[in-house]
Amino acid sequence: MQVIGIIAEYNPFHLGHLYHLTEAKKKIENSGVIAVLSGSFLQRGEPALVNKWVRTEMALKAGIDLILELPVAFSSRSAYWFALGGVKTLAATGIVTHLAFGAETDDLAQLKETAQKLNYEDPLFMQKIEEYLRLGHSYPKSRSLALKNMDISQPNDILAVAYLRVLEQLETTIEPLLIPRIGSYHAQRPENGLASATAIRKLILEGNQNWTRYLPQWSAQLLLKEFNEGRGPVTLTSLEQSIFAVIRRMGPHQIRKIIEVSEGLENRLYELAQKTGNIEILLNKLKTKRYTYTRLQRLVIHVLLNFTKDLSITSPQYLRVLGFNKRGKELLKKMKKSSTLPIITKFSDGYHEINDQGKKILDLEVLATDLYFLGFPNKDERSGRQDFYKSPVIIED
Repeated sequence: MQVIGIIAEYNPFHLGHLYHLTEAKKKIENSGVIAVLSGSFLQRGEPALVNKWVRTEMALKAGIDLILELPVAFSSRSAYWFALGGVKTLAATGIVTHLAFGAETDDLAQLKETAQKLNYEDPLFMQKIEEYLRLGHSYPKSRSLALKNMDISQPNDILAVAYLRVLEQLETTIEPLLIPRIGSYHAQRPENGLASATAIRKLILEGNQNWTRYLPQWSAQLLLKEFNEGRGPVTLTSLEQSIFAVIRRMGPHQIRKIIEVSEGLENRLYELAQKTGNIEILLNKLKTKRYTYTRLQRLVIHVLLNFTKDLSITSPQYLRVLGFNKRGKELLKKMKKSSTLPIITKFSDGYHEINDQGKKILDLEVLATDLYFLGFPNKDERSGRQDFYKSPVIIED
């Protein structure tokens, strides 16, 4: 059986995601589908709107067979690291044959060419990056501007290039499956009857009930249930007090140890955190040409998690199961014979099956979930250690 892999956040699962899944299944008929899902914190440095088990249920009800967790060590980082964690997870299953991803362009050859130029440091491409660096831009920003010159500027195109880079670097047999995106990733408002996850979240936070029309019925129902019971929506502002408490407690000398902190940013962050208790004001005052708002959001999440440079996490060390259906159960059986990493279905048993590096990743995951739950509006729902108490979501039909 052929198996499609998808790397996703589903924040929340909407009609565009359903289109992507449906189109992938049309291209590879009678295939199984495994999704690698971000947990509590996402690639743009934001907490997920609702917890990972609810988003797992959304994905299973859409027809995805098996959900594996993308560790926060990868899910909360830049596009390349996000892709690295996701692709390595899918490759470790030993059964995934295709990676389905969306992009604004429908030109897979162009995306592959760009990926190769990045991997092999094409002289002309690197020269363009150097030009932007001399103008004072950070390396990530310079690379982004160089990509823009090659008509690779939209978020999904950049992420697609990251996937293709990792596929080539790993020399895996997984084949890329490009699904051209419909609608705009950055659109702040619905367009032509579709809405991006960004637009949906904006409607939700504004209290506009029209957001339900842009989601499959089951997704909307699950979200409404979580909101009604005070388990969402969770935003960066929901964790604002915790973030400021940690920054003020740590001080510059400890902030300096956090992953991707450099160039004295720790001093500016600490000083500004004394002058405001508003996370939006803090990030806007910190923002520069070299440090984008999104990168700074990731930074404060890493500070909150105490994600330090010495963790040196470069590869997943386990496959953690978040949920499955009947076909997913069969895929799990196959994986037990083919997987190159331990498979964790019962979280408490995971520590006995993984190496020391895996334990570090798992410890970070537990902390991320514990802190994430503090963002719930309902204080009675904020208990910790949920990773140990919650079992994988199982859909029988």
